[in-house]
Amino acid sequence: MYLLQIIRRLLTIVMLSMLGLTACVSVNDESQVLRTTMVTSGDLSQLPPRAMTYTWHPTVQKIFVDDRLNQQQVLQHMQETLKKVLLTKGYRWVEDPQLADFQVGFGVVMGTQISDEQILAVAGLVPGLSNQGVDPKKYDKGSVLISFFKPTGIVGQPYEMVWRVLAQGFANIKDMDEVRARFDVLIDEMLLSLPVTQAVK
Repeated sequence: MYLLQIIRRLLTIVMLSMLGLTACVSVNDESQVLRTTMVTSGDLSQLPPRAMTYTWHPTVQKIFVDDRLNQQQVLQHMQETLKKVLLTKGYRWVEDPQLADFQVGFGVVMGTQISDEQILAVAGLVPGLSNQGVDPKKYDKGSVLISFFKPTGIVGQPYEMVWRVLAQGFANIKDMDEVRARFDVLIDEMLLSLPVTQAVK
């Protein structure tokens, strides 16, 4: 009798464990939509020692969005978000390139028909986020690129790119509050590996 009770308890534990495993592997549409992928290239240690100031790269500020979004507003929001995130790590934006320790470039693609192949050709990176299981009528695939450039030390020579990160995710363009919130979190995650300056330490 005692042995039978032990067997029943073991069976109950096994059944509960199986139910728990089932709950862990189940994936709903929302989690599919909220996923992002990210790839990086380069070496952040190549930034100038004790770098604390930056400016925008003169040509790497590209915004490709469809008519549902205002290109100038997206550009402005990208700059503001980058400034905010970089400031938390101790980096200050300066207007004068002569006073900047490095340059920051960026690109945003949202709600357009630009393919991953085209992004790869331009950015040299592509996360390859799959849109399988995502409703294309509700969600648009977006790509965000951030690049860092350091001075070459030669007057008149363009800055040299030392690091870049490209992320892809999905957003509902009809809900701009949600888009902005997810965008800001994404930029923070993209710059997570950027070390803080001595000013913050």
